[in-house]
Amino acid sequence: MAFAHEPLTEPELGPAVWKVVKPGAPEPLQGMAARGLAPLGARDMLVALYQLWVTNVPTLSELAAKTVAGLPPKVLGAALSDPTVPPGALDFAGRKLPRNVEALEAIVRHPRVDDETLVALARVCPEPVCDQLADNQERWLRRPAIVESLYQNPHCRMSVAQRMLELAVRQGLDLALPNIEEIKQAISAGGPAEAESDEASDEQFRRAAQRVIEGQAGVVARLVEAEAGEEVDLGEEEDDPEALVGLEEALQGAAPEDLSLPVDAAAPAPAPAPDAAAPSDAAEVKGDRVTQISKLMPMKKIRLALIGNVFERAVLIRDSNKAVCLSAIKSPKVKENEVVAYCANRSLSHDVIRYIASRRDWTKLYSVKLNLVLNPKTPMASAMTLLNHLHAHDVKKVAHSRNIPSALATAAKRRMAKRR
Repeated sequence: MAFAHEPLTEPELGPAVWKVVKPGAPEPLQGMAARGLAPLGARDMLVALYQLWVTNVPTLSELAAKTVAGLPPKVLGAALSDPTVPPGALDFAGRKLPRNVEALEAIVRHPRVDDETLVALARVCPEPVCDQLADNQERWLRRPAIVESLYQNPHCRMSVAQRMLELAVRQGLDLALPNIEEIKQAISAGGPAEAESDEASDEQFRRAAQRVIEGQAGVVARLVEAEAGEEVDLGEEEDDPEALVGLEEALQGAAPEDLSLPVDAAAPAPAPAPDAAAPSDAAEVKGDRVTQISKLMPMKKIRLALIGNVFERAVLIRDSNKAVCLSAIKSPKVKENEVVAYCANRSLSHDVIRYIASRRDWTKLYSVKLNLVLNPKTPMASAMTLLNHLHAHDVKKVAHSRNIPSALATAAKRRMAKRR
């Protein structure tokens, strides 16, 4: 639930601001306010800009948004430190200044800041502000969605995210993360393998998640450009369609323990290397990324599997750790074409295939139905149900397949016989 932007009343605005932005106020005066040129104090200037933005005054709303982003630091600082600034104005400033650490820190510690403002900022804010939000334990224990946002913000240090999650789980908070069960399993498993310094842990995760961090630029841009009342999708940028090119070659060049499962046949074909004896530069880069990802501790893999892009998912969905591979398939960023490829891969975990078969929105796709029926790891009950929805020529494929359970092949042959 996003913050609900509403125009402020006359008492909330104050007499000086009301005179400038009230309905029927002279257009030149409103124009001066939208440009930050009206004779108003710092607090009143910010409130006036918010009012012009939220009321969608033609031409002035966009101008007011640009003006707040360009306010002098002293003016902005004075405005955000005023205890009477309305929550709406604080949310407005946060949306338009999502990379301004000083401004965000002032907004986050303001006594009137709304919980929904913090939820949104936690999803995109820089590292220092993530730390500040995490330190406000009382606030996020009251509004667990702040924890969810910080966990999905790649700028939040891994050590910080993990400590918050561990406390949240101990406190029994209801976290709406898609992979919360896998997180809980990893936390309960724990162990010496996770014991490393915060600095080393954070740096290792930062290197592995570099592409995800870079993808935040588009998320930030969407927040800045959103109009008042507009719902903003704070998911990452669309995955690069070339992201998987060269992945198979990179995996083949990785250490044997990193190759528990092969690459899907449905993944884009890699470009051939110039010299068979020497891998291409692209493959070396991919190989470095695969190695970085494979060396992560389970909790880091679980987080990267959820927030990572198609490349990270393609690597981590093959991980031997059940919590890791399930976190990858449960990522809200998984696209239908990935699902089609994954359910055709007979080397993936039974748990991944079972999860795909349980998703009704995915099994509505005909290609998913067919691939699941032909995958021997699909639960028999699911495969039998999906068989009833296949076309005749595909039922014939199933009947003659040697890679599926005999009972399923027999059922397909019976269906063929009934249709004759």
